[in-house]
Amino acid sequence: MRKLTKAAAVLLALIMAVFALTGCTNSKGGIFTLYDANGLKIEREGAQTRIYDLEGDAEYTFTAHRVKKSAAEPVKEAQTTADTDTITIQTVHGLIIVTSKATGETIYIK
Repeated sequence: MRKLTKAAAVLLALIMAVFALTGCTNSKGGIFTLYDANGLKIEREGAQTRIYDLEGDAEYTFTAHRVKKSAAEPVKEAQTTADTDTITIQTVHGLIIVTSKATGETIYIK
């Protein structure tokens, strides 16, 4: 029985060493650039999404939250969060919609 306990301890230590060396979690935690153009930059860091309006010299931050969905969730219309001379930002059902007025380009961020 003692050999079995020793073998289990060695196996457990080996598994823990593999997790420690490979990083079983997302330990990078860095900033990821989702979009980068002349007047607009969008970055994500963890649950936060930051939108930089470089032409309008403004910054917008959105934080993602997990919520339980009901079985029959009503259809929602997009809500305008920001409407400036350079960009329009709308949100609906956890989706961020950014439209650049200079280029007419629309970016969807989930």
